[in-house]
Amino acid sequence: MADVNATSADRIDLIVGEARTLESLRQAVVPPFVLIVPFLELPPFVRQLGQDGLAEDGVHGCVYAIEAEAPGAGPLRVGFRDLRTGTVVKEKTLRVEAVRR
Repeated sequence: MADVNATSADRIDLIVGEARTLESLRQAVVPPFVLIVPFLELPPFVRQLGQDGLAEDGVHGCVYAIEAEAPGAGPLRVGFRDLRTGTVVKEKTLRVEAVRR
C-alpha cells in the first residue's frame, strides 16, 4: 500500500531525504483508455526514485517512489497520456511541501 493515493489526496508533505510512495491515478482498461501510460511531473526539489506497476489486472496505474532533495513547495502533476498521440487524457495536480526534519 502506498503512503499517498493521488486519487484521494490534495497535497503531499515530505521530509527532505525521506522516501515516500505515491499511487498514481487509476483508470480501468476499457475503450478509449486502452493505450494510455501514466506520467508524473515533479517540482524541481523532488526526484523520482522508482516506479512499480499495480498488483492487479485490468487497471492502468502505478506506484512511484519519490524523495525531496531540498525544502520547497510547488505543484506535482500526475495522470495518463495517450500512448499514440502523447495527449493528456486524465490528470490531477497535488501541492507538495517539503521541509527539513
